[in-house]
Amino acid sequence: MIDQDMAKRMILAPLTTEMTESGIREFAKDVKNVDFYSVIVDEFYISLARELFPKKRVGTIISYPLGGFTTETNVKLIERALSFQCSEIDVSPKFNYMKSGKWDLVKKDLEAIVKAVGGKMDIVALPQVAKMTFEEIEQVCRLFLEVGIKIIKTNSGFWQGSTAIEHVKFIRRVIGKELQIEVSGGVRTKKDAEEYIEAGVDRIHSSTWKNIIGWTEEDAK
Repeated sequence: MIDQDMAKRMILAPLTTEMTESGIREFAKDVKNVDFYSVIVDEFYISLARELFPKKRVGTIISYPLGGFTTETNVKLIERALSFQCSEIDVSPKFNYMKSGKWDLVKKDLEAIVKAVGGKMDIVALPQVAKMTFEEIEQVCRLFLEVGIKIIKTNSGFWQGSTAIEHVKFIRRVIGKELQIEVSGGVRTKKDAEEYIEAGVDRIHSSTWKNIIGWTEEDAK
């Protein structure tokens, strides 16, 4: 039986390199009885996701996973996402700039993104906490709040490391509840999910979502 309370925390993202249009249609059949929070797809699948999930939150990604796009490109992609009436956009801050101490350029890029969105959809920023020091995590979280971003997704997946429970506890300890936390990377089972929720996580990204919510083949019928 599906744990619908857990399902409501799940953000599903069929973003594997092998994902085809038929694969997304099969994915839609699997989740037809799942009350998930939202689905995130590549830009070229937004219209398909809108067709398959007309009553659900649909989002997309920009500058993913390490913030390698120019600000101008990000703004163009935001305009596309807004034209499709997306509910959210997942954006990676410029990771190399953060690691180089160029926080002023990170801020400038994020400010442009916030301006382009104009409050018309949620911005979910993912800094790759598994590859950051705790000092850098605190700095980037405070920067998010300064520019008007209220949601952090800890990691992108895509082999960029796992989120430790201590990462979540640290953010809650130094930032409080001003930031909503979406955890990604390392949540494989329902027990894992429960531990992250207890630590302060609001929502969960996981490729093993079926294990987490108790999905079976019967739920696709």
